[in-house]
Order: sequence, then structure tokens, then C-alpha cells
Amino acid sequence: MLVSVDSRLLLAALVIMFRLATLLALAPVMDRRSVPIWWRLAAAVPLAWALAPAAVTQMPDLPARLGWPMLVLEGMQSLVIGALLAFSINLVIACVRFAGSLIGMQVGFAIVNAYDPHTNSQISIYGQLYYLLAVLLLFALDAHLVLIRVLVTSVTVVPPFTVPDLTGGALIVLRAYGDVFSLGLQIAAPVTLVLLLVSATMGVIVKTAPQIHVLVVGFPVKIAVGMLAVSSALLMFRGIVERAIASSTDLMLQVLEAMA
Repeated sequence: MLVSVDSRLLLAALVIMFRLATLLALAPVMDRRSVPIWWRLAAAVPLAWALAPAAVTQMPDLPARLGWPMLVLEGMQSLVIGALLAFSINLVIACVRFAGSLIGMQVGFAIVNAYDPHTNSQISIYGQLYYLLAVLLLFALDAHLVLIRVLVTSVTVVPPFTVPDLTGGALIVLRAYGDVFSLGLQIAAPVTLVLLLVSATMGVIVKTAPQIHVLVVGFPVKIAVGMLAVSSALLMFRGIVERAIASSTDLMLQVLEAMA
């Protein structure tokens, strides 16, 4: 029994698999060390085969014999495209971690950072808290389904074996990361302002009652007030994260349009 395989479909699936493997290696949750490589491949391979038919219709005519230089170049372009899409969705994570670092510094937890075995680095306690909450919101708001729709768009807007404008897409991502500071400050601003008022109040108390040891009294007070302020500020956290998710979705579409 003879089995015929469409070479264009096979090449499209392999190229898309490279793109998806890079995206999954850098995407939130999937970039953790606790996620085995085989799990990422198990997610990338079926998605690649599902998206390949849509990509084949947009692919240009290929030469009869493909050389290794062309295949390697296409593989490198797929890696860059996947990385740009991953950086776009990671905009939300960068915002919340930046906000958590600011809050941890104000509360006084900057000197008790936790060791993260997944990234082999020191992380802020509040940064990790906000990261976990942001990941929960990503799934609660169906952002993973939006990501799949963006992937379907990517294989038609930037099909395999074309010449995308990678520089234009990279510039858009770099400009967008300037919003990380503004969104992070929006998340951290309520808690930071409350803790600044606490610090000013402690300064006044020390001036009026010098016998009070500010280091002994100030740290427990700032930690308690900081935890209460963080709990209250979580009411605004969802709205800001929703806007960040919408911005990251628009960013991915803008990146694809710039590369087309």
C-alpha cells in the first residue's frame, strides 16, 4: 500500500511547529522548568498539523529542490516570529512582576526575596503573588483561546517561506515594553501611596517622641498596612490586568501586520 504525503503540507507543518515550540518555550506557565519539554512538543505538534492546511493556501510556490540554506533561514525566521509573539503575551507578566517588585521594596520585603527554582533566580514575594493571579486571570478571561486565534491569523498573515519584516515587528514590541512601567505603576500606585503616608506618619511620630525606636516599630507597621493595602488594591487589579491582556492581544496583531 502506497502512502502519499503532500510535501508542501509537511514543510508547512514543520515550520509552524518551530514557531509554536518557540512560543510555548517562552509563554507564561509553559516557560517553567516544571513543564517537561515533551509536554510542549505534545502541544506544538497537533497545533502545527491543524494550522498547516491554512498556511499551505497562502504559501508561495516553492522550487523543486529546496537547499539547506533556505530551510535553515526559514527555521530561524520561525524562531524569531515565535519569540516576538511570546514577548507580546509576556507584556502582562512583565507589568505585574514590576508592580510586585515596587510593592515589595516599599513594604520591606526586598531583602527577603524568594528563590525560584524554575527560573534559577531571586524573585519578589509580591511579584510571585501577582504573577500567579495574572496567570489565573489569563485563563479565566479566555486569553489562551485568544492566543490560538492569533496563531491562526499568524499562519495566514505571515505564512511559511515568505520574507517577513522582522525588524518592523521587533520595533513595535520594543516600543510596547515602554508601557510596562506605566501599567506597573498603576498596579503599585495605591499601595505605594499608602506606604508613603505611613512612612511620613512614622517620621512625625519619631520627631514628637524620639524615644520610640522607628526601626522596631516601623517595620511591623509597614508590613501590616502593606498587606491590608495589597488586599484592598486587588479590587483594581483585575481591571488593569484586563487592559494589559487587551493591549498584548492588539500588540500581537500589530506585530503580525508589521511583518506581513
